[in-house]
Amino acid sequence: MAVVAVSTAAADPSLREVPEDVVDEILLRLPCPSSLARAAAASASFRALVSSPRFLRRHRALHPDAASGPFLGVFCSVSASTLPGGAFHPAESPHPAAAAARAVAAAADFSFSFLPDAPDGWIVRDYRDGRFLLDRPSESTSSKVFTDLAVCDPVSRRYVLLPPIPEELATTVDNPLGVLGGQRRCEPFLAPDSSSSSSEEPEPSFVVIWTGRCPRKVVAFAFSSRDGEWRVVPSPECFVWRSRRSPFACPVHAVWNRRHYAHGRFYWVDCLANRWLVLDTTTMELQVEEVPSPARYWEENVAVVEGAEGAVGVFAHDFYHADGKASLNYYTILRDDADGGSGAASWRLDKTIPLPWPSTHGRPYCIRNAGNGCLIIEVTQDSPRPFFSGQCSRDVELFKIDVERFRLERVCKARCAGGAGDGYWPYFGFPPLLALPTV
Repeated sequence: MAVVAVSTAAADPSLREVPEDVVDEILLRLPCPSSLARAAAASASFRALVSSPRFLRRHRALHPDAASGPFLGVFCSVSASTLPGGAFHPAESPHPAAAAARAVAAAADFSFSFLPDAPDGWIVRDYRDGRFLLDRPSESTSSKVFTDLAVCDPVSRRYVLLPPIPEELATTVDNPLGVLGGQRRCEPFLAPDSSSSSSEEPEPSFVVIWTGRCPRKVVAFAFSSRDGEWRVVPSPECFVWRSRRSPFACPVHAVWNRRHYAHGRFYWVDCLANRWLVLDTTTMELQVEEVPSPARYWEENVAVVEGAEGAVGVFAHDFYHADGKASLNYYTILRDDADGGSGAASWRLDKTIPLPWPSTHGRPYCIRNAGNGCLIIEVTQDSPRPFFSGQCSRDVELFKIDVERFRLERVCKARCAGGAGDGYWPYFGFPPLLALPTV
């Protein structure tokens, strides 16, 4: 019967022609970018349809879980070469995304040479959803506090320069702490836009948060590309990181530089004092939460991640392993049912993952960053990695582990530079065929 059906279809051309709107609806229901890429390779007409901006926006609105794209590699804010900008380290074979990662590496401009007066003073400060946030000392004042800010898309080579923070807001900032070795005195970063967006919008909107850690208060402002205005983010008074911290703990900048994100909230984690500074991007308010840690973890050994079903997860490892066998612990942050689930918080150990690298005091590995439920680990095999790395270049291997499988997966070999406070981000995106401008 199958042979007869095929021969009948071959004899009647009308049966082979599927209306374009029907093809559109079929392709829209393909669940992931890899399926779209295979469909685009099937015919020229499919390729034209799949790569159209209107189709891609509709597909990402229909499949929000896949909207950020697959994991493609790791971006480091400090380049190990003489090139400005940062360095993208694409996933290597046999990683399933290796081909798409190579295509992005070849197509994108990660030196950000398309910025005005590049590379004059621009530093990569953050990455999220295909966009990068860069800043430089203000042209008018050479200020390290209120810097020029630019949101960039290195694939489409487009950028937006943000307006300066209004003077009436700027006057509330008093002597903020220096960061990046004194290069800056502010900490701007990208946030997801919690407002509803339409699949017909030219580009999705974005939010930039500017923060400054003043002696007794964290001052924060938020900018939305929807209305182009800066607003105050309410912050707790008399918030001092340094109080109640052991003299043997990580210095204060190690806590401040490690910002985490999970399910609409940003976290700065002070394990020794059991305090978390939390920024809720829905209410746009900063608050301090008491979250007792089950162990005296050092802040550089902890990463907050997006767990399954809206849970907040934490990857953490001990500073010292007496038996020399290293492991990584995964916790879920639980909250009492009192007050609608906003009661006392606690850590629940869900899993312990053995690490293949022997470790006592001198660890060859370190946690670099996390995003979209996956953790990036840097491994220096040649010699034990010191607690604080300098700016010297070094040959490393990058690994990732995610909260779905808890399986260590090699990403690539890379030449990296920078210390513990420099930015490393897991890079998610699409090959150029399926990439939409994000700016």
